[in-house]
Amino acid sequence: MKKFPIFAAAAFIALGLAGCTATESTGPTESSPSASAEAGSDYVVPEIDGTCVDGTATIAEDSSNITLEGDCENVVVEGSNSMVTVTGTVSSLTFNSSISLVTVADVANVTFSEGANGNKVVTPSVPAVTDGGQDNLVAAE
Repeated sequence: MKKFPIFAAAAFIALGLAGCTATESTGPTESSPSASAEAGSDYVVPEIDGTCVDGTATIAEDSSNITLEGDCENVVVEGSNSMVTVTGTVSSLTFNSSISLVTVADVANVTFSEGANGNKVVTPSVPAVTDGGQDNLVAAE
């Protein structure tokens, strides 16, 4: 009977196991485009200048970027899924909508009405907060 040298047997086993190793996928490869590339969306987020009339600005636009320059006594967010920037001071910020982000320089009071859910206020000030909704957040910059 012929004997295999030990190193030859080890090499033979190693080659056999090389085909049995598992690899883990870490995401899409170049040959499989992402879903967003396939969808080809033409949507552009509108950029809107807000206005304060008689001390009140009502933000009613959905899915938009709105900028309100300067101070405004009352800001009411009616539109959902929007990003609002207020460069001045606000006495009362009220949300009657959901999933909006408001960045404000200074705000005294923030109110999330019933049904106003998933909103966020970013401000360096520390406002009084009334939250009738769910999952709302007021945070420092």
